[in-house]
Amino acid sequence: MKASDHPEAQLFAEPNSRFKDAIEVGGLILCKTPVEFVGQRNQYFQGITDSQIDSVDNTYMRESDARMPLFNERRSTVTKGRAFGSGS
Repeated sequence: MKASDHPEAQLFAEPNSRFKDAIEVGGLILCKTPVEFVGQRNQYFQGITDSQIDSVDNTYMRESDARMPLFNERRSTVTKGRAFGSGS
């Protein structure tokens, strides 16, 4: 990504950068990535995450005993109410 394409971000650029037409802040360079690559990357890492969760679940459920079964529920709830200490 060229710094000339985003003049509003040039305020944050490093003045002594070796990448003259790039936006660099603290050693990081701003880059563009095609949407297709982002989707592929997200699918890849979701697959890794899913396999890790399956592995943990299988290890956890292996310890289950009929006399005292383990439950593997992944549900969470969010409730709204009055704020703590609101006085009403």
